[in-house]
Amino acid sequence: MKSGIQNHLIHIMMPSVVFSVIAGVLTGALVFAFRVISEEVILLSQQIFRFAGTHYWAIPLVVAGAVLVALLVSLCQRYSPHARGGGIPTAVALMRGLITFQWLRNVVFVFTSALLSYLCGIPLGNDEGPAVQMGTAIGSGTTKLLTGKKHQGWERYLMTGGATAGFAAATCAPISAVLFGLEEAHRRFSPLLLMSSISSVLSGMGTLHVLCYLTGREELTSLFHFTITQALPLRHIWMAILVGLFCGIGAYLLAAMTMLIRNTLHKKAKNVPHFLKIAPVFALVALIGCFFSEYHVIGTGHHLIESLISHREIWYIALGLLLVRAVLVILANDVGATGGLFTPILVFGALIGSMTAELLIALGAMDAHFFPLMVVMGMSAFFAGSVRTPLTAAIFAIEVFSGFDNVLPIFVSILISYVIVETIGVTSINEIAMEREIHKAHKGKARCTVDVELTVRPDCFAIGKEPRDILWPAFCHVLSVRKGEAEKDSYEGGTIHEGDILRLNFTTYDREATATELCAILGDQPVYENATVHSDPTGHRLSVDVAKNIGKRS
Repeated sequence: MKSGIQNHLIHIMMPSVVFSVIAGVLTGALVFAFRVISEEVILLSQQIFRFAGTHYWAIPLVVAGAVLVALLVSLCQRYSPHARGGGIPTAVALMRGLITFQWLRNVVFVFTSALLSYLCGIPLGNDEGPAVQMGTAIGSGTTKLLTGKKHQGWERYLMTGGATAGFAAATCAPISAVLFGLEEAHRRFSPLLLMSSISSVLSGMGTLHVLCYLTGREELTSLFHFTITQALPLRHIWMAILVGLFCGIGAYLLAAMTMLIRNTLHKKAKNVPHFLKIAPVFALVALIGCFFSEYHVIGTGHHLIESLISHREIWYIALGLLLVRAVLVILANDVGATGGLFTPILVFGALIGSMTAELLIALGAMDAHFFPLMVVMGMSAFFAGSVRTPLTAAIFAIEVFSGFDNVLPIFVSILISYVIVETIGVTSINEIAMEREIHKAHKGKARCTVDVELTVRPDCFAIGKEPRDILWPAFCHVLSVRKGEAEKDSYEGGTIHEGDILRLNFTTYDREATATELCAILGDQPVYENATVHSDPTGHRLSVDVAKNIGKRS
C-alpha cells in the first residue's frame, strides 16, 4: 500500500500537478514578455512601411533591410533548425516524440527569429505558434533542470503542459488550449495528459493576468476585442451551411496549393542555400508592404480580422487579399520564416465568411447586421477544416467570440466544413508542415524495427497506469502483457504492475534515444540484449552483438 501511494505521488501528482504548474508559470511569463515585445516590433514595422509608402526613395532601403533581416533569421535557424516554420507543427512533432531538440537553444532562437520575421511584415501569426513552441521547450527544460535523467518519462507530459499554457497565454482561450493538447497534439484523451494540461494552463493564465495587471497591459488578456451579440434565427441556419461549404472547399484548395508550391520549390531549389531561399520571400513581402500596407496584405492578420468585423470589405478586395496572403503565407512558412499558422488560418476563414456575407447581402437574402457572425463562422469552419480539430474550433469560437447565442450555427458550419475535408481526404495543414520537419530531422538516418520483451522494474513510471495512458516512444506498440504464466495476445485492460513483462514492437531512427526513453518508462535495463532487430525497409538482420549494449544505463 505504501509503495502504491508513493508511486502515485511521484509519478502522477508530481509531473501532472507540481511540475506542470512550474512549467505553466514560466511559460506564462515568457509569453507575456514575447507578446509585449512583438507588439512593439509590429508597430515599428507598420511605421516603416507607411513611411516608405509615402517616400519612395526609402523603398530600396526597406527591401535591402529585409534581405539583411533574412540573413539574421537564416543564421538563427542554422543554430536551431527547429526554429523555422510554423511553431505548432514543430511543437506537435516534439510532443509526439517524432523529433528531438535542445530546449534552451530553441527558446532563444524562436524568440529572436520570430521578432525578426515580424519586423519585415511576414504574414505569420505573432502569438500562438512561437508561444506554443517556446512553451514546449519550457516543459522540456523544466524536466531536465529539476529532475535530470531520473524522471525523463515525465518530459512529454510537461512539454504538453507547457505547450497548452503557451497556447492559452497567446490566445486567452484556456479551455481551447486544453482541447488543443488532447485533440491536436496527441489525438487522445488521457487523465494524466488532462491533469498536466489543466495545471499548466491555469498557472500560465494566472501568471499572464497578474503581469498584465502589474504592468497596465490589460488589453493582453484577450485576443480579440469584439463580441458577437446578434443571434442567428433557426430559419437562417442555411447560411451556416453555405459558410461551411465554402470553407471546406477553401481548406481543400489551401492544402492543394501548399503541396503544389512546396513540391515545386523542393524540385527547383533543392540544393539552394537556406539564405537564398528565405531572402527573396522577405524582399517580396517588404516590397508589397511598401505599396499596400494600408490594405493589410502583409503582417500577422490580427488587425485585418478586427477590420473585417468593424466594417464590410468589397468582395473583390477580400478575394485579392485572400489569394495574395495565401501565397505569401505558404511561401514564408515553406522557406522557414518563424511564426504561427493559427492566425493566418483564422484570416482565411474570416475573408471567406465576409465574401459569403457580401454575396448574400447583394442578393437580398441576408440582413447586414449578420455580417460579423458570418465572419466568425468562417473563421471557425475554416480552422476546423484546415487543421482537422472540430472540437477545438467550436470551443474557441464560443470562448473567444462569446458565441454562446450562436452555438448551433457555429457547430453546423464546422460540421459541414469538416465533412467536406474528410470526404475528400484533405491532409491537415499542420500535418503537412510537420511531415517536412520529420523528414529533415531523420534525413540520412537508418531506420530499424525492433521486437523486444521488457520487464517492469520497481518504482518505475509505468506502474499503476494502463498502456494506453502512457506516452510511449514514437511508433511503439504494446503487443502483449505477460503476468506470471498467463500471457495475453492482446491487452484487454488493467494497470501495469511491477514484474509484468511487456512485448513491444517499435520502429526507430535513433536506437539509443529510444532505449533511453523506454528505460525512463519501464526502469533501467539493457533494452536490446534479447531483442530482434531488423533493418527497415530492406529487412536485413542487424547484429545483435552490436545492438545489445545500446540503451544500457548505469
